This record gives sequence, structure tokens and C-alpha cells, in this order.
Amino acid sequence: MAAKIKRTSFQRLLNAMKKVTSEVNDHEILRRLETLMVTSKEDLNQAVIRTLLENPLDFDPKSVPEPYAQYVRHFVYMVKRNKKMGLDINFDSGPGDQKKEKKKITVAPKKALPSKKSLPARKRA
Repeated sequence: MAAKIKRTSFQRLLNAMKKVTSEVNDHEILRRLETLMVTSKEDLNQAVIRTLLENPLDFDPKSVPEPYAQYVRHFVYMVKRNKKMGLDINFDSGPGDQKKEKKKITVAPKKALPSKKSLPARKRA
């Protein structure tokens, strides 16, 4: 029986990407990264992934080897997209904090809509 390789860095990147996924193509890219993770013989560098998760907006994707750099670039894109939408996500929170701070959404208060005039009930024959 072959020894199973732990891929904790891959898993951390996948979990972070799942938190910011919002479009169909994001799901497809996640599926491809999972396939790459299963077929890969080595794990990603833990220090590089830690740096990516701590500050994704200032991260340089060129510091990741090429088959994985495209996924890191897409992750940075997803973080920027969610930031524009007003979603703030913490990637390195503990397991108990993840449920509390999954996504913080800031929504502008709704303006009062003019009330509809009530119409008299119709009579049925």
C-alpha cells in the first residue's frame, strides 16, 4: 500500500478559494485545482501559501511554480472582486471563527418605496 502524501498547503489554498467563490467559472477552476492536487506528487511551499493568505492583494504569483501560478492569479482576482463588492473575508481564522466571520456584507439601507394604493376586491360571478 502506497504512503499517502499530506498536502496541507494545497488544502489551505483550496479552502481559501472556496470562501471567495461566487461564479460558475470559479467552481470549475476549483475542480481543476483539486484534480491537480490529487495527481501532484509534491505539496506547495507552506511559507508561500501563508504569505498569499495573509496578504493576497500584494502577493506576486510569479513566486509560485507555473502549473499552480494560474490558480494563484485567479485567487487574487477573486479576492479583488469580492473586495469591490464589499465582502471582507479572513482566511487565517481558527475553526471556531470561520462560522462567525464567513462573509461580512455591508449593505446600504434601502430607501422607502412609495406605498401602493389598495384596490377594492374584485367580485366574482
